[in-house]
This record gives sequence, C-alpha cells and structure tokens, in this order.
Amino acid sequence: MSILGFEQEATIIIGHVVNKCPKWDGDLIDLDDNDKDAFCYHFLQNMESWWDDVLPAVCENQEAALHAIYAQSEKDNRLAILLKNSIYLYIESILRELIQNLYDTLNEVECEPFAGYERGD
Repeated sequence: MSILGFEQEATIIIGHVVNKCPKWDGDLIDLDDNDKDAFCYHFLQNMESWWDDVLPAVCENQEAALHAIYAQSEKDNRLAILLKNSIYLYIESILRELIQNLYDTLNEVECEPFAGYERGD
C-alpha cells in the first residue's frame, strides 16, 4: 500500500467525476460529500500510516473500522457521518493537493510559477 496505489485509484475516481461534472477543475472542495468520501477512503486504504491519526484509539481492527465507516452505507449512521466529516477535515489539505496535482498531470495543466520568482524574491 502506497501513494502510487492511491494515485492509480484516484485516477479512476477523477475519470468518474469528470464524466459527471465536465467543468470540474480538479479542486477537491468543489465536489459533493460522496466524491470526497471516495477519495478519503481510497487514500486511507493505501496509507496505513495515517490510521492511528484518524481512527479512534480503541479500534482493535483498524481495517474493519475503516471499512465500517466508509463502505457500509447506512444513510442514518450518524457516527459514521461524524467520523467521515472529521477525517476529511483532518486530511483535506494533503488530499486536496494530491488530487489537484494528479488532475493537472492527467489533463496536462501547467502550474503557474510562484509570483515571487519573477521579481527576484
């Protein structure tokens, strides 16, 4: 499990999102909760080192807890919704950057250089 595994799965999710929302520009914040949850779930599946940071300490089987939070869809499971929202906020910045970079690479979008470099800063 690694960042490469996540990128492979995220590429598939990006394709689904682009088909559903052709004007999406790669910013994770613009997506609905289901799409954000999909990215979060696949990120966490591939990045076990984050499990101790995002899952309750009392979980003896972290993989099963992760599956219960994300893969078992019960619409009124308030605890799962609360955990998913908290986890998303915790990993949002890194996940947002990873998704944007992957989207830009897939769509050959050139990044704008840092403005300070042009001024010699």
